[in-house]
Amino acid sequence: MKKTILIFGVSSFVGSNLLELLREDYRIIGTYYKTPVSIPGVTCIACDVLKKDYVTSVVGRFKPNLTIYAAGLSSLRECHLNAKQADALNSAGAVNCCIASERYGSKFVYLSSGYVLSGDNILYREGEMPYPKTVYGHTLSSTEFYVQRSCLNYLILRCSPLYGRSYNPNHQTWFEHLQASLAKGSPVLADDSVHTGFLDVHIMIRVLRALLESGATNRLFHISSRDFLTRYEFAKLYARAFRRDEGLVQRVSGRFPVDRNKAPEGSTFYFKLASANLEEFLGTQMPTIEESLALTHKRLGEISGMSS
Repeated sequence: MKKTILIFGVSSFVGSNLLELLREDYRIIGTYYKTPVSIPGVTCIACDVLKKDYVTSVVGRFKPNLTIYAAGLSSLRECHLNAKQADALNSAGAVNCCIASERYGSKFVYLSSGYVLSGDNILYREGEMPYPKTVYGHTLSSTEFYVQRSCLNYLILRCSPLYGRSYNPNHQTWFEHLQASLAKGSPVLADDSVHTGFLDVHIMIRVLRALLESGATNRLFHISSRDFLTRYEFAKLYARAFRRDEGLVQRVSGRFPVDRNKAPEGSTFYFKLASANLEEFLGTQMPTIEESLALTHKRLGEISGMSS
């Protein structure tokens, strides 16, 4: 019998990709808020993660082996502009799902981000103390803390920015915007002040699958490409790889929605996650950004000018 995975936020970018990759081998139950999801063979129901009793009833009804929290507000700028909503969805909602998961003996998986860290120019390992400088980072950091202190069966995946395509056409990802703009010959504005890894979302999910199969529990892992670029550099690399006009990619800086009390205007930030612990645990090696894009090219069937 297939194990059951409950995905809170199945219509989100990450949630929809989790559904796509895991439904062959697992029984998937998905929840959504405003964007109904209808996929043959998959049970999807409406659920407000802020309603604790209803969340508990959903977990109790399906009794999943694994609960993944893929809901929340992931836009750095939207979190900055709507701090209360960000705290509710990224913290309170996740805690509700974690409590319900714990009550019914389900492993809880929380998807976090390198933005919980301070942004100094160092290679961050899992033991580094979070010191977020954004609203988004604060909301994730507080939830990481809660899960580690209160949950008896969890995984926290602290990821570099993930890219790919989403189920919801009304919420285009930045990668989809990049693809569409360059395909139409339209200019793309891309930040050149924040250095991160970049990883195809399907690679992250393959890593998650490997961790589940290994039985890993009560661990926090960094998941990132081996190298680091700004969005501007990534967009230029994408343009070369997919034979688009690099000249359409225009550099901008200073758009990182940081707490100005913690960083002066025009600062440069580095969210470089070391994946050595993950690589040692799984006996594998994470890809470079170029290797990740090569996999993306193969998966999406685009015309690529990338060298073999």
